[in-house]
Amino acid sequence: MKVCLVNLGCPKNQKDGEQALCSFLKSGFAYEKDPKRSDVIVVNTCGFIDEAKKESIAVILECAGLKGTKNKKVLIVMGCLSQRYPEEISKEIPEADIIFGTGTADRAYELYKKFIEKRSRVLYPSKPGFLPGDHDYISLLKGSGYVPETSMLSAYVKVAEGCSNNCAYCVIPAIRGKAVHREISDVKSEISSLSKNGVKEVVLIAQDLSSNKKYLKDLIKAISRLKGQQRPSWLRLMYCNPWGVDDELISMIKNEDFIVKYIDMPIQHISDQVLKRMGRKESSSSILKKLETLRDAGIVIRSTVMTGFPGEKASDFNKLKKVVGEGYFNWLGIFVYSPQEGTRAYSMDGRVHMDVAIGRRNELDTIQFDITSNLNEGYVGKTYPVLMCGAEDGVSIGRIFAQAPVIDGVVRLSGKTKGSNGFVKVLIEESLGYDLKGKIIV
Repeated sequence: MKVCLVNLGCPKNQKDGEQALCSFLKSGFAYEKDPKRSDVIVVNTCGFIDEAKKESIAVILECAGLKGTKNKKVLIVMGCLSQRYPEEISKEIPEADIIFGTGTADRAYELYKKFIEKRSRVLYPSKPGFLPGDHDYISLLKGSGYVPETSMLSAYVKVAEGCSNNCAYCVIPAIRGKAVHREISDVKSEISSLSKNGVKEVVLIAQDLSSNKKYLKDLIKAISRLKGQQRPSWLRLMYCNPWGVDDELISMIKNEDFIVKYIDMPIQHISDQVLKRMGRKESSSSILKKLETLRDAGIVIRSTVMTGFPGEKASDFNKLKKVVGEGYFNWLGIFVYSPQEGTRAYSMDGRVHMDVAIGRRNELDTIQFDITSNLNEGYVGKTYPVLMCGAEDGVSIGRIFAQAPVIDGVVRLSGKTKGSNGFVKVLIEESLGYDLKGKIIV
């Protein structure tokens, strides 16, 4: 029997999907990349914004179409969309055999067995949120043929689930629940297992990684005490909201040799009027001070901003445009506000016309492309360790410290890799906009 996993959405969701996949692998299933050739299809959905919802529904329907008239395949729908709209999916997509949300990833095979025994649809509502506890998954995945987007040399580790910030635009608390953190010893054990299995880079993730400042610092200290092959070569911090980033954390990133000099810190906006309506906890002056401190420390900054939030005036956007233009961000995700039912922002006045919001996003995108390209020029002529990531269009690719997996650019490589299964020494020869071109020298 074969199982296919179709993962949609963010890295946190990817981890849940991998736990669901492992529940099948443990039970004797083989992994199959092609849903057409699988017996069970698991679609792990995203429901954060409208575009993600549409993509999830389209993929579910595409997979439902593979069942055919004989109806032999079993279709499982899990994740954020099914957590939020289980009844609607059940009603509108009868081909979905098993439907569950964000709190049941590790029970996917158990629910499959229930379906097989009864041959009737399984609709399994559960409380939101799932914290992984199985550290054997990496060996299961390695032997299955499954390759995550990050490659097998890099792994996400989810240290917390849910979010308690309650930003006005965000549905995450409704989908994932309030923030709950794993035991530090459990996270440390998972990282040790990953490193011993050949993972070179660990990316710490959560809905808000820095929501508990003491927890994050204590976790970093615990990881620093790992010895030899138990400790990853690179540790990367993603999704740190500004109010959790203080001078002590910045100092740790700057001075700990195994932490890459990189942080993902979403600011969302820079106008105090917009930040207040969003329900964000940081003022523009405080954000700017932290951006200056990070830049002075030589730390690469990725951030996220939003255009078109209700009440955003031209003057607010101009403030944001000015800050983006000052070149603080090496990488910047730019999103158009997407109204979500059940959030405070959904009923706010001052809606910005979609064409205006898209135009503002495009304007920022053009500015940021030039900034990223110029900053990438600074790597040219220098030598860096590059983590190998596989190949694209027949060209070997990898990443330097300044490039996070999947979302940032890559280094396109020439020269022999010598069968490398980790890091190679690379001379950066050219900036290709978002990407770099380099020659392997060792």
